[in-house]
Amino acid sequence: MRRLLRSLARRLRGRPGRRPAWKPFLLAFWPFILGSALVMGGLAAIVVGYLGAAGTLVVGLQMPYLISGGLLGLALVVFGAALLLLHGLNRQARLLKGVLEEGRAAPNGEASPAPNGLVLVPAGATAFHRPGCRLVEGKTARRLKPETAARKGLRPCPLCDPAAAS
Repeated sequence: MRRLLRSLARRLRGRPGRRPAWKPFLLAFWPFILGSALVMGGLAAIVVGYLGAAGTLVVGLQMPYLISGGLLGLALVVFGAALLLLHGLNRQARLLKGVLEEGRAAPNGEASPAPNGLVLVPAGATAFHRPGCRLVEGKTARRLKPETAARKGLRPCPLCDPAAAS
């Protein structure tokens, strides 16, 4: 058991001169972690306030429970939900920025031309893409001629714009 704890402590500390492995995770996800904790704490405060108020029939004794539990819990839930929303929006903005920068990084602002003039069509997609388009990465796709894809009612991808290359 001692050996396991030492190895775990060594992993958490990381190598000398380097940042521990858990710090980048914490720096990237602190709004999500804090928001989740605030929402759970707020819900717990609301439940405690309700149970405290339900324990007595005298209205004067119910008010402190309702105010402290209900209003504080509501405030915590709202603030935690705002942090969760902020984290989600920031993450989506970073992903979109990466996709747009990748599209601009190609010479002359154009994506790489399709070999043999073929485009990629992922299964169940409504658009066709150039090879190397980030939206097709990791998906199984068949190769078609752009004219065939257009005849099948597929539209060109707005990111890689395969219609401009053909």
